[in-house]
Amino acid sequence: MPVTLRITDSEFGLSGRALPTGSFADDIMAPIQTLNHHLRGLQEFSARQHFGRNETIFSEGDRADRFYKVLSGTVRLCRHAPDGRRHIADFYLPGDLIGFIEYPDHPCTAEAVTDTTVNSYPRHQLERLCAADPEIRAQLLAHLSATLRAAQQHLFVLGCRNAKERFAEFLLRLAERTDVSQGDRLDLTMGRQDIADHLGLTIESVCRSIAALKAEALVTVPNTHQLILNDVAKLRALADGRDAL
Repeated sequence: MPVTLRITDSEFGLSGRALPTGSFADDIMAPIQTLNHHLRGLQEFSARQHFGRNETIFSEGDRADRFYKVLSGTVRLCRHAPDGRRHIADFYLPGDLIGFIEYPDHPCTAEAVTDTTVNSYPRHQLERLCAADPEIRAQLLAHLSATLRAAQQHLFVLGCRNAKERFAEFLLRLAERTDVSQGDRLDLTMGRQDIADHLGLTIESVCRSIAALKAEALVTVPNTHQLILNDVAKLRALADGRDAL
């Protein structure tokens, strides 16, 4: 399952619930805890910003001179093809960091899916901390490595899974990131078109996938923006391509 490193407890606390279990989580937990401690030193340089639904936080090609922490709402990171087609690389939830990159310009556009509040921090201040303490740069490398692993897993899902399997994987990842268990309600703050553009599907395929999972009693759909996961084990087998074995 893809990995998202999240900072959720306090302004720079740590929630490990979004991390996978096993050796990979063990390898990166300590570096992220250390990074969180040092990031508190940037609070005096932070700026709180509010964005309405579909407003742009930063655009592809903008200078990457700040990074952002989502305080509330949902953000999508996307790219647009010349013909207008859109791919959503990922969704960012409260506690997630955006713009943690080692490039001068942003390779994607960040947009608010819902009303969103973020804190932004100057990148040069982070670089100052890194220069003063090389250990901090090591923590950033751990963060970027986990992000790369998540991106590789998402590419695998797009290349090797059918529509229903992709959607099941998406639900499980979102449930893990939001600490939702079997039988709980899972909020879908993003629309069906957003999900389709994230999974490389049409909106019709997403709707058919929801209907199929509902028919198989794997999920319940109380309303447009919520699902209930009825059988996580069967959803995991489906997402892993083991459902037909």
